[in-house]
Amino acid sequence: MSKTANSSWETTGKPIVVLTVISLIVSLLLALVNGMTAPVIKENTRRTTLAAYVSVMPSVSDAATLEEVTDYTTANVTGVVKAPDGGIAIKAEEKGFDGGILTVIMGFDANGAETGIWVDASTQTKGIGSNVSTDDFLAQFNGMDGTKNIVMNQDFDAYSGATISSTALFAAINDCINCFNELA
Repeated sequence: MSKTANSSWETTGKPIVVLTVISLIVSLLLALVNGMTAPVIKENTRRTTLAAYVSVMPSVSDAATLEEVTDYTTANVTGVVKAPDGGIAIKAEEKGFDGGILTVIMGFDANGAETGIWVDASTQTKGIGSNVSTDDFLAQFNGMDGTKNIVMNQDFDAYSGATISSTALFAAINDCINCFNELA
């Protein structure tokens, strides 16, 4: 082999092969880590959702008593459970600021009155959009008629300075209301 061909291999070919092998090894390791963590993440999400369902339904103390409902078609609704007393909890997700998902779980009694609301706005800007999930802000919805859609800044207030997150919150609440009406 000539000195020029060997030099070309050392400066061009060898680095490409080494980087390709390293990339394949790292990709394999990432796939293995994802395979191990995905079930754990899924289980943690399931537990959080069940706890939120229970928290918005005062008549329910154990998630094991909830029955999953699947016969709904309302857009953006990702889960529905029914309690033995006829109460229902509905989970809806809407895109908020920067496309982050804002999740709302609303509880309704058998007559459609709101019994609780749980909001995960952790994907929204901390200290601004995330404030739509504070207990003080959500208190305005306590006992609302859960059978009628609501209008932001007309029926209830938006969070000042968090228009996009507030819009997502109101849309998700209306998704829950629409699903309740679909199932009622």
